[in-house]
Amino acid sequence: MSWCAGCLAGDDYDLAVQEVRDTQRLNIRSNREKTYHLVVSFRPEDMARLKPEDFKAIEQRFAEALGLADHQRHCGVHVNTNNPHMHVAYNLIHPVKLTRTEASWDYVKRERLCRELEKQYGLARDRGREDALRGEALTPKAATFEARTGELSFEGYAREQGAAILEALEKATSWKDAHETFALYGMEVRKRGAGLVAMNRYGKQTAKLSSIDRALSLRKLEERFGAFLPVEDRKALPKCQVRYRTQAQQKHIEAREGLWKEFQEEKERRRAAEAQCREKWRTQRKELEGRKTLTRQARGMLKRLAHRYEQEELQALRERLHGNWLEFLRDRAARGDETALAVLRSRKVPVAPEQPPQKRNTVLPEEVERLSPKARNQLQSEILMESLAPGAKMTVTNHGTLIFSLPGGGVFCDTGKKIVFDAGSERLAAAYARKKWHLRKEEVALMTKNQEITRPDAGALRKFRELDRGR
Repeated sequence: MSWCAGCLAGDDYDLAVQEVRDTQRLNIRSNREKTYHLVVSFRPEDMARLKPEDFKAIEQRFAEALGLADHQRHCGVHVNTNNPHMHVAYNLIHPVKLTRTEASWDYVKRERLCRELEKQYGLARDRGREDALRGEALTPKAATFEARTGELSFEGYAREQGAAILEALEKATSWKDAHETFALYGMEVRKRGAGLVAMNRYGKQTAKLSSIDRALSLRKLEERFGAFLPVEDRKALPKCQVRYRTQAQQKHIEAREGLWKEFQEEKERRRAAEAQCREKWRTQRKELEGRKTLTRQARGMLKRLAHRYEQEELQALRERLHGNWLEFLRDRAARGDETALAVLRSRKVPVAPEQPPQKRNTVLPEEVERLSPKARNQLQSEILMESLAPGAKMTVTNHGTLIFSLPGGGVFCDTGKKIVFDAGSERLAAAYARKKWHLRKEEVALMTKNQEITRPDAGALRKFRELDRGR
């Protein structure tokens, strides 16, 4: 969907774009950018909760928060990735005053409004700046590294050792003692900018000390030990007892061990295939250099062509052999691996596979048994949806959410803990929940609220059934 706001042209998109250009042209004083581009991203399960009027109301709230409610803007919502998102292009030039409005401290205002909108519309909550300031979230760089590689980041390692370091630092009385304490964990403290960082003694990775624990900030450590003093003699530092190694994160290692081994093997195959491809095209270019019959222009053109073919071949290899942990898991989950889906959902808390491979399809409804062997080699959730809504297309997100695009145009999401559905899919959601979690109709009704069905806790469900039998 797309719409315009604040424009005399109404919803005539092209005419409204020209109106914005004319308005910006009338301001000849400002040389700064005159358009503010905002992207509001939603989780896949949020799409079922939001109606067209909700998107317009959300955009209006952002315009008010940024001080741009009186300004012209063009808005659009689309789903070209797993996460639906809304684009808004605000004209920073006021349509009447022709002055430029600066959206100052916008990141603070956006952050506050996001938390409010999540509560108001029942949207999935994302981590924000407040979580980072409280030290609950990894820095974006470390979080991205862990999510994409499935390996423990240096910052994550430093946080794991934080409690032990703080306990050891209680006995320290000087910067020399502090350096020796950090050295035991394979770290060296250095000053960087206005703060301190812990650097890996055996690599180049760094992590801010204050991100490990607020008690390790420069100010608090200088209050204890005086002005910062760097390491005097690195060779005199004690040998480390524990050191950082690039390894699979220890969380949920039992469930993912086999997959992790497969992933490492695939990474090695990809590296070997890429090296072979580069060597092949390097040889081709070398041969071109030795061909004296070619003109300089023809040789240059053929070398550029060889380089392009090399890049295309490398891209095809990367698509076939996954070097990214999340892509590998998503590919395995889409091919019916319940363990891969469980690992995607296990970012914080261990999640068991919905159906162990050795007991595959033993608890599926009777009508599913009529499917072909190839069709049965899918995720249990995909088979269930196929039996209820033939033709539904499934995609898997990085968080392990299954998004089903229904033949009639609706959206249906299964996060493992919740089933989120749009207004026209209530019956389908109820039937899906009954078959997947073996519930009765009245139990599904009890678990349904605000267009979502929450997976029942085993204890609560048992108590409910005991009360029901008593009645």
